[in-house]
Formats: sequence, structure tokens, C-alpha cells
Amino acid sequence: MTISTGESLITAADIDDLINRVRHTAGDPGDLESAKTALFSGPGPDPEAARLIRQRLLVVALHYGGALLAKLLSRLSPRETAMVRRYAHRLANFLDTLEVWAAQPIMLVLMRFGLPYGEAESIAVAVLLLVG
Repeated sequence: MTISTGESLITAADIDDLINRVRHTAGDPGDLESAKTALFSGPGPDPEAARLIRQRLLVVALHYGGALLAKLLSRLSPRETAMVRRYAHRLANFLDTLEVWAAQPIMLVLMRFGLPYGEAESIAVAVLLLVG
């Protein structure tokens, strides 16, 4: 999704932060550097490819934290934020297997984790808005 200025909700600075976190923890952040190049160099990828890249970036952010995860959490209530933090790795693993990101499957998995419907819905919507 883009905001009214046409800018992506995910910035190059968010990706740089993620690269540093992955480099410090896991080593090689090569796929993240290529994602940044794809999103922010030249004309950029087509909208579908850009969405898939943003989805992958969010999955990595759920595993490693940082500025991108903070953007997601800033859209949530304190209780929802606590739930995302608690289940971040499980949510990331689920999202990594999801072929089509839509609210209903994300909500259902969050409800399986034990979240009430309203909180699951808010989190699913925030996830989709960030990568949209």
C-alpha cells in the first residue's frame, strides 16, 4: 500500500536496519540487500513483485525485530502489540507459507494462537496495510 505521497510504507532505512540486524545475528543478509535494490533502484519492480518483496521483508522483521516491526506495532493497541511480540516467530513462520496474504487466514491462525477475534482482525489488517 502507498500513502498519499506515493511513498512505500517500508523505507530504505527500514531495510537498512533489518540488514544490520540480520548481519549481526545470522550473518549474510544478501537477499535483503537485493530486495532493497529491487524496491529503490531505477523504476522499481512491478506492483505484484514489490508486494511480494515487502511481504518477505515483514516476515524477516517478525523474526529479527527493528524499525519495520515497530511500524507494524505502532498501528496496534498495547495488548495487540504484546500478542504480536509473543507470537512473532510463529506468525512469521505461518506468513512464510501463505501463498495469498488475506485477512481471513491471518486472523484464523492468530485465533488458533489464542487471540480474540477483534485483536486478530486488527493485527491482520495492520499486516496487510504495511505490505499492501
